[in-house]
Amino acid sequence: MPSHTRLVALENGNLHLAWREDDWPLDQLCGFAERDNRRRGFLIVSRVLGRHVPARPSLIRQASNALSRLVPADLPGPVLFVGMAETAITLGQTVHDGWCRDTGRGDALYIHSTRQKIGREPLLRFSEPHSHASAHLLYAPEMIDGENPLADVRSLVLIDDEVTTGRTFVNLATQLAAVLPQLKQIEVAVLTDWSEGSYHADMPAPVSSHALLRGSLAWEGREPAPSVALPPTCQLGILHQRRNLGRLGCKQLELDLSPYCTAFAQDTPQSLHVIGTGELHYPAFLLGEMLEDLGHDVMVQATTRSPAKPGGEICSALVLQDNYHSGVPTFLYNVDQTAHRRRIVCHETPANMLDPALLRQSDAVPINFGAP
Repeated sequence: MPSHTRLVALENGNLHLAWREDDWPLDQLCGFAERDNRRRGFLIVSRVLGRHVPARPSLIRQASNALSRLVPADLPGPVLFVGMAETAITLGQTVHDGWCRDTGRGDALYIHSTRQKIGREPLLRFSEPHSHASAHLLYAPEMIDGENPLADVRSLVLIDDEVTTGRTFVNLATQLAAVLPQLKQIEVAVLTDWSEGSYHADMPAPVSSHALLRGSLAWEGREPAPSVALPPTCQLGILHQRRNLGRLGCKQLELDLSPYCTAFAQDTPQSLHVIGTGELHYPAFLLGEMLEDLGHDVMVQATTRSPAKPGGEICSALVLQDNYHSGVPTFLYNVDQTAHRRRIVCHETPANMLDPALLRQSDAVPINFGAP
């Protein structure tokens, strides 16, 4: 039974919450804001992802490690971990990393969905019905030792920051089941689970779910006030990908970040804001983690397509051009809180595709992770 209830009053409606408190309190995991989205008027804003709001790398790692430990160690292998673009790309990778480290297993592959066209046909397309950008692509992973790494997958682990209706998981799992002929079971791992298991019966294989917090929610929306029209956000971007950072599958992402830290290896700690752009978030997190280990005061964040309205957890918004050239706006939220920090902007597209507003500081440091 739920041990806590709360009414979250937003300008466009009320969100009624009921949840069971556990090791990770609700207010440590997330806050709430309004979406500029007619499909769903509220936004669950994670405080431990470093996406909509900045977070310390150590907190991001702590939360992902806690979640990875909930995924059973004895899953039938091989195991496929899938992170959901764009919000849970880093969460998916860090959960995969933590699970492999703790279990000592080497038969787990990580891949993430994407909204970028990379010059090849995707393995599958699926929909995120409530999203501001509903279209997802999943590309076939690169061959390993000349063999298809999906052919023998027996366990599938789906990772996202939260689940409410579960329809996105159902859509993805149904598509994946058709290309995973040996699939036996599905594990869902999320930071917060508001679904009460309502989608489990629709999954194509037996499913278990894992979360740092569980509860239920009900949305009581009011008629939205007229807002400034935004361009459609369902368009796919274009990426001339030269380096596989997760879209084509990886067992362990090898990145030598030491050259990037050399300029910051000094006695005086600095206040730094490491910014990922769009789907290039995991390398930014790793860089932030290394800089934090060197003694710097680091916050990590990434730009996002998600169109939130100021209010609640969202204090301010910087509107940017999408560096993947999708033609839709992207946002960096709560920039007022990080204005005093030196920016490090991480990207995988050519530097001239970055919005100049991201590099407005004279000492901002751009780092291109897209080169092979």
